Amino acid sequence: MFCSLTCYFLIQASMIWIIGEYAERIDNADELLESFLDTFPEEPALVQLQLLTATVKLFLKKPTEGPQQMIQAVLNNATVETDNPDLRDRAYIYWRLLSTDPEAAKDVVLAEKPVISDDSNQLDSSLLDELLANISTLSSVYHKPPEAFVSRVKAAPRADDEEFADAGETGYSESPSQGVDGASPSSSTGTSSNVPVKQPAAAAAAVAAPIPDLLGDLMGLDNALVPVDEPTASSGPPLPVVLPSTTGQGLQISAQLVRRDGQIYYDISFENGTHGVLDGFMIQFNKNTFGLAAGGPLQVPPLQPGSSARTLLAMVFSQNVSPGAPNSLLQVAVKNNQQPVWYFSDKGLLHVFFGEDGKMERTSFLEAWKSLPDDNEFSKEYPNSVISSIDATVEHLAASNVFFIAKRKNANMDVLYLSAKVPRGIPFLIELTAAVGVPGAKCAVKTPNREFVPLFFEAMESLIN
Repeated sequence: MFCSLTCYFLIQASMIWIIGEYAERIDNADELLESFLDTFPEEPALVQLQLLTATVKLFLKKPTEGPQQMIQAVLNNATVETDNPDLRDRAYIYWRLLSTDPEAAKDVVLAEKPVISDDSNQLDSSLLDELLANISTLSSVYHKPPEAFVSRVKAAPRADDEEFADAGETGYSESPSQGVDGASPSSSTGTSSNVPVKQPAAAAAAVAAPIPDLLGDLMGLDNALVPVDEPTASSGPPLPVVLPSTTGQGLQISAQLVRRDGQIYYDISFENGTHGVLDGFMIQFNKNTFGLAAGGPLQVPPLQPGSSARTLLAMVFSQNVSPGAPNSLLQVAVKNNQQPVWYFSDKGLLHVFFGEDGKMERTSFLEAWKSLPDDNEFSKEYPNSVISSIDATVEHLAASNVFFIAKRKNANMDVLYLSAKVPRGIPFLIELTAAVGVPGAKCAVKTPNREFVPLFFEAMESLIN
């Protein structure tokens, strides 16, 4: 039973490797990998590692929205939801590569593999016998005799021998093994560690030079899987306050979900009104209608008293979906090293999820409208909404992926037909009626998913007000 199960996992890992390795030749590679991702947390380590690498390969070969969402979900699972250090460390390295230099990531992940060759028949028979006799040593790995790894060390100076009087200044130690693993000959061969060694000035300087910490900010937001020119959150309109300073013991948090270039972010700002430094900020989202979760760790620098910081946290969805009727509630927990966990609620308005693929042709719009039963049509009045310009309204709605289809006049009223779409391909066919400059607007919508209608009207009210 154990053998058959192991064989099954090996076959599964091999299939995943094939999908990732030849993703550009497999039309539905993303669909095939996505079917494996549903059970990612429960898979054994060898399958998880193959899924991680295969998804990265798919994203590098087909950097479209689907693979981007997949890689965000995989990296989030592999870095946050796992206790396997091999999986977590590999995910962090991929994350760093993808977020800083995608071209370098391609060179590393998609590097051309060398042709497998066997050179054992080219070795001298006497050397081959010697290597076989030292099968458990570096000799058998590097195909060199054992003496090639023994240091050649000049003798230390002797007081009674003038010939070696300057050996303390000119003595040296060298070993081919130092090029293999960077170890000093004394540590690899057992020679005395007090042998004087003099390094050239340039080499000494190189040793003294600090090594850049390439993983220093690995937990930062700059590792979110977004383009290198990721939008900055250092400026922008004021954010709604979600945790006032009176509740947060001097810490005030303002936040809002936003969508930029097809990616959902949590635009969040922290203001330190305490008398001490606040650091070690972390964030977590409760189960919600949209399955929103952080796409990476939260990066907030240590906040000095009286200072503030604002950042964009990339989000993924369909991670922790809550059951029940859809709602816009977003429950968030934030903590730092100096304070208790703070809980607050926010709104996730539906228009943040309107996709860039929501535009419909007129004929398709009419056919879809006619195909839906009258029971799927709903309307709502917005008595306080005032539309001052049709063109400005159309442009404003298009910025939130509510696309213009057609317009007609009905007496003194303008009737706009628009379309939008949320994930899972749920369309909204919209009829917006208003008189320019006159308070009051009416919105009618047809959609196959009636549960989302209240959230849709909530989002439209936010957009046209």
